[in-house]
Amino acid sequence: MPVRTAEIPLFEPISLGYDLAAIRHTIHELLIFVLVEDIDIRFKALRMEGAENTSGAAFNKSANVCLFSGGIDSYVGVLVGKEKLGELEAVFYAHSDQSKTIHLVHRMQRNQLSKAGIPLHKVGVPSIQAQGYAQLRGFLYTVASAAWMHVLKADKLVVTECGPTMYQPRFSPFDLITMTTHPVVLGCARQVISSLLGREVQIIKPFENLTKAEVMAISPDKDQLKITHSCISQRFGSHDGTCYGCVIRRLAGIAAGIRDAKYEKNPLVDARARSGNLFALLTYCFNILTDYSNMEDFETETIEIYGKQDLFRRFALDNFAAVHRLILEGHRVQRPIRAMYEELISVIGTADLDGRLAALRAGRFSPQF
Repeated sequence: MPVRTAEIPLFEPISLGYDLAAIRHTIHELLIFVLVEDIDIRFKALRMEGAENTSGAAFNKSANVCLFSGGIDSYVGVLVGKEKLGELEAVFYAHSDQSKTIHLVHRMQRNQLSKAGIPLHKVGVPSIQAQGYAQLRGFLYTVASAAWMHVLKADKLVVTECGPTMYQPRFSPFDLITMTTHPVVLGCARQVISSLLGREVQIIKPFENLTKAEVMAISPDKDQLKITHSCISQRFGSHDGTCYGCVIRRLAGIAAGIRDAKYEKNPLVDARARSGNLFALLTYCFNILTDYSNMEDFETETIEIYGKQDLFRRFALDNFAAVHRLILEGHRVQRPIRAMYEELISVIGTADLDGRLAALRAGRFSPQF
């Protein structure tokens, strides 16, 4: 089978100073890791037309740039980042087919970020498509931020994904997992940014060792978490409630005791709603809490490689603590979920679940800035 080729345009003479061999090698290794395909990388020189800056725009120096998507992690991240770091500017990558998301982010900029003194820069990018681009969009966001880091003279890029998403494991052998902020993807992006800028940069991952519920628990603005988006159907202006993003968000909000967004469907209660993502998640968490040593290698490989056993145990407890809270408060849940919960507490009891609810109420978790 012939090796596929990908061309990357570079403007001359700007590209003359780059270590193109190093950049080519890094991107080649990234594509093998993410797409499991050997793709030959070639650079295509383009002439730059109208490169002179006549806008008169001036930018203040900021040591920190933060990726912003409008989701829970990024919203909490920019607010906490502003508190911890002082100066911080956010960058939002607007896909051409995500008009609803763009509208939501614009509203958040006007009503929340501007009041917090956080400038937000929007960058237009192509539409989200299937196959490789969707998996590599995190690399796109991160590397594209080099332009803003150059303009703002920034040394640090803040990426605020929570740990279980950053290190997302497989629930089945052929499970397609999100690799937007996988450590390998971010590591390759940092190498390319350093090559482009000609200086070392740092990628800060403050929520790398926090669960989604812990991130929500430390939010300086819990009331406005309901305006953020997490659903793959958000481009239609609503949260479906059944996708993986909706499921982990709903359970985290319940466990943390935070009023969340409205969902179209509730698989926790409604047996007619698509429940595959919910049951796969809870089954995985059940096994982590009761039989971790006997789980399949594909289920624990990422956890073991990066030493995230404690993170995922807390994550598993959070998800069942949400079910625990619903049952304690007299809410109805689907019979299979209640049966799984009852089997869990017959093995581990309820003390750890009660402890997680108390810890999330206290909200004493430390992001790593």
